[in-house]
Amino acid sequence: MIIVRNLFLGFLAGVIATITVHEIIKYFLHDAGYIPMVAWSMAPVEPYALPKIVSDALWGGLWGSIFALILGSEPKGSMTIRGVFLGMIGPALLGVFLIVPLIKGDPLFLDGNNVMIGSVLLIAAGFGSVTAWLYGFFTSGCRLP
Repeated sequence: MIIVRNLFLGFLAGVIATITVHEIIKYFLHDAGYIPMVAWSMAPVEPYALPKIVSDALWGGLWGSIFALILGSEPKGSMTIRGVFLGMIGPALLGVFLIVPLIKGDPLFLDGNNVMIGSVLLIAAGFGSVTAWLYGFFTSGCRLP
């Protein structure tokens, strides 16, 4: 039963991190002209025509659940630092740079676009740090980062 609770708390942490920090970083990067994607987009995405922000939140929740499995029931250490690495390895490296391009037939590693690669790493690091921190907070109660 504890694993179900942890998966749920990880999912919740990932959703919250996505609709806040992930999108705030995306907003500033878009505003500065580094990325074309807009934050909190309501544009429908395939295959279910969900708004982009809802799709992103669901994926963020899934990654949050994976983080919960990795971090364990009683996470120790700096959740912020561990989350940065988890965010850069999981959602960025595996998700955006490898798996999604292989599924869609796009070039790997964003075709070497350094600005986009840096932007994705920044967004993923922010998402990961907040997801891990929230998960640690939820499971350990009022735990500092």
